[in-house]
Amino acid sequence: MKRWVYINNFETKCSLGIYPKEKNTPQRVIINISLEVIFNSHQDSIRKVLSYEDVIKIIQNVTNKKHRYLAETVAEEIADRCLELKNALSVQVDLRKPDIMEGQINVGVKVLKNKS
Repeated sequence: MKRWVYINNFETKCSLGIYPKEKNTPQRVIINISLEVIFNSHQDSIRKVLSYEDVIKIIQNVTNKKHRYLAETVAEEIADRCLELKNALSVQVDLRKPDIMEGQINVGVKVLKNKS
């Protein structure tokens, strides 16, 4: 059996991009995360499972840092930090920049990492 913890459609602002207009104003990003976790006997105790709040804090900490040029950098840092959480086995981070292109186009990056 497998267990996943996920955060979907987490919207925040991030200083991100290579163009001058992106460096001046933080832009909206939407982040989805799926974490494969150890399937354990949790006995209905929050201390024995991975907390959603810990994942949200990671997203907030990483996206509030200094300007980054690449979405890949942000997504990979989020993935690395998530894999430091207890019970985490693998993580998929999907970071989208919904306002960068005209129309209803989302661009972004998806990263999949396993704990080594």
